[in-house]
Amino acid sequence: MSSEDKVVSPIDEAESSNGNLKSKPKVGKRTRPSHGKIKALKAGLEKAEQEKADLRDKLLRTAAEFENYKKRREAEYGQVMANANVDLLTKFLPILDDIERSIESARGSDDKQGLFEGMELIYKNFTKVLENQGVKPIEAVGQEFDPEKHEALMQIESQDHPSGIVIEEHTRGYEINDRVLRHSQVLVSK
Repeated sequence: MSSEDKVVSPIDEAESSNGNLKSKPKVGKRTRPSHGKIKALKAGLEKAEQEKADLRDKLLRTAAEFENYKKRREAEYGQVMANANVDLLTKFLPILDDIERSIESARGSDDKQGLFEGMELIYKNFTKVLENQGVKPIEAVGQEFDPEKHEALMQIESQDHPSGIVIEEHTRGYEINDRVLRHSQVLVSK
């Protein structure tokens, strides 16, 4: 019997680890797994490898589908944004028509009052379109200076106003849904 064929039984090993070694470990013949057991193990291995390949394929397909989904969503978002701009720009076209008519009317006439009234009508139509889109002007004059809404162009000494009050608006600011589109450019008292 070669040294490779010697096997220590688990019982003998347990006794020797407990310190209760009464005799030498028993040496027996090494048994080989049966042909049927090897076949079953190989079949299990093949099955596990097939499952692994199937899962990998499923993962790759899912990743590809997700990438396609992201690209599709980005394209849809771009289309929505483009359509939103088209809708807004379409609402400005009647105002552009009014401006063209006012220019044509002013060329052939000296009627300044009519031109003024036409411009005032255009202004009202334009502000109405902006209001319908949620755009509103920022109130500035007489308000306390707010760096979130106002941009100070300069400070002016004033006896009539306490320090930090907006006394003049150079350019009107606008906000949409409590978000500033453009800050009011103002002069502030000191």
